[in-house]
Amino acid sequence: MLRRSLVLAAVIGILATPAIAEWRLPCIISGCSITFVSPEYAARPVQPLNPQAALAAVNAFRTKSGRGTLVLDARLTKAATLQSETQAKRDWIGHDGPDGSLPKDRAARAGYRAKIASENVASGQKSFADVMKSWEGSSGHRENLLRPEVTAIGVAMAKNSSGRPYWTLVLGAELP
Repeated sequence: MLRRSLVLAAVIGILATPAIAEWRLPCIISGCSITFVSPEYAARPVQPLNPQAALAAVNAFRTKSGRGTLVLDARLTKAATLQSETQAKRDWIGHDGPDGSLPKDRAARAGYRAKIASENVASGQKSFADVMKSWEGSSGHRENLLRPEVTAIGVAMAKNSSGRPYWTLVLGAELP
């Protein structure tokens, strides 16, 4: 019954607001949300990822929230790329790899000795700016973005065969 009510609310919301770019419905499961988008937004092309611009966006959010800035790390980017490519191939979003690996495992395989390795993933957004907006509005993702111990990030985007983007941000702090 709850599922039917949520679907009905989503359909009514979409029909009542066709000019709005998106309409967000929080998940019952912590840390996720379902976003319904307008046909206009869905028709937009996916913007290529600019890692330096992504770093600037993450740092701007952290600075605004009183946290230190981060650096872009090639090893974390390699780990993020692996996860984005895996998600695109599987047409599925999540934090586990096909072998059961977690973000810290993938960072280690990329040569990063992580004290901390956390990960934000997203799918369907047309730009990194849209991804950041989504993560900033999600408590679990926002918590990862603002972890005070984190010193570096890696970021990646891969598309599946139909062009749907899968975004991954790996945040880390390396062991001394």
